[in-house]
Amino acid sequence: MAEVGKHNTKSDCWVVVDGQVLDVTSFLSEHPGGELAILTFAGKDATEEFNMIHPPDVIGKYAPDSVIGMVGSGAPAPAASGGLAEPLLAKSGHQGKDWSKSEKNRELRMKGEGKVGGWIGAILYMVLGFLKEVLFTIVPQKNVVFNGDRVGLTRSAMFLFVFIIIHAVGNLHVFLGPDDFNGYGYFYVRLYWTGFGMKANIVEEYILLAALLHVVVALKRTWDISMSYSVASGKLNLAFSGVTLLTFMMIHLYQFRFGDTHPYVLCPPPYLLNLKTLLALRLNLFWVDDPGCKEVAVRDIYRMEFEVFQSLGWVLFYLAAVIIFSTHMCLGWQKVVPAPALEIPKKYHGRAIHMGYIFTIFIALVYASFPFYCHIFSMSGGSLSGEPATP
Repeated sequence: MAEVGKHNTKSDCWVVVDGQVLDVTSFLSEHPGGELAILTFAGKDATEEFNMIHPPDVIGKYAPDSVIGMVGSGAPAPAASGGLAEPLLAKSGHQGKDWSKSEKNRELRMKGEGKVGGWIGAILYMVLGFLKEVLFTIVPQKNVVFNGDRVGLTRSAMFLFVFIIIHAVGNLHVFLGPDDFNGYGYFYVRLYWTGFGMKANIVEEYILLAALLHVVVALKRTWDISMSYSVASGKLNLAFSGVTLLTFMMIHLYQFRFGDTHPYVLCPPPYLLNLKTLLALRLNLFWVDDPGCKEVAVRDIYRMEFEVFQSLGWVLFYLAAVIIFSTHMCLGWQKVVPAPALEIPKKYHGRAIHMGYIFTIFIALVYASFPFYCHIFSMSGGSLSGEPATP
């Protein structure tokens, strides 16, 4: 790869695809997607991007003469025998463990089917790959460097999707009444001490950083790779839907996160969560009704949601945003699944993509239920504060 990296100009352009080194200098002007799409990966491994948009036999059909060798196929320099330069353990006859066979078996699995077959295997590899990438957004990584790599884009997208799932589950408290929904909102307020002096908790700040990373990397990759394509090609669909979602999120935050609300009185649990409610087979995790409990005035986001969605226009606007999110998620998911970082075997890609579609539709239906519920039904009362019906 060090040798490949030296050939990174328009007049001398090499790329690597599936371990094959291609000299594509003479092919740049003939590439249907434009020169820039190739030059972005000049001197680099383009396997991930190439396999997402090309069939497996395209090199053999259209550019067989461009293959000039394989990465790592050059014979290593012979090692000196004996002497101080030789490793101590080698002198004693001890052989280091050879990982080449394990790596070869892994490559075969990635090109075919994994150790666990069928739909169960597809689910297993998809979940493990997803959780690994989400974990890597939390475990300390190298310093941020802006390049053509899409790892930051996919990892931030997966982390944001986990947040969207958690947020959807949290918003289900609107069906339980004002105590549950407002108590759920106040739960995050009680974590402001983790926000480094800002009126936000560490989770909200981390989500903001993940969203900024996702937007910045996405815009850079769109500018570097997709701007040469026409709108009709579909290459800009993710960019258009992403910018639309970003606009929606700004409006949504302005309305619900920073909007003015009425005060609502409830009794929060002493230790963040009311776990004893589980023993009583109840779900009031974020409030208590014990005699003499400490009352606190919190933001009445329950009333706010009902007031906003009394307007049919806001209901339709929210539903349109849910549809755009679903489209953006599905377009992104079909690009993420083949990524080498997830390590999903190739034969499972189709199943993993369709499972992602089904899960996205389910989450979209959950989000769509909130505006419909608030538009059709009236508010219910709380344990300490009565909630009058909206007009």
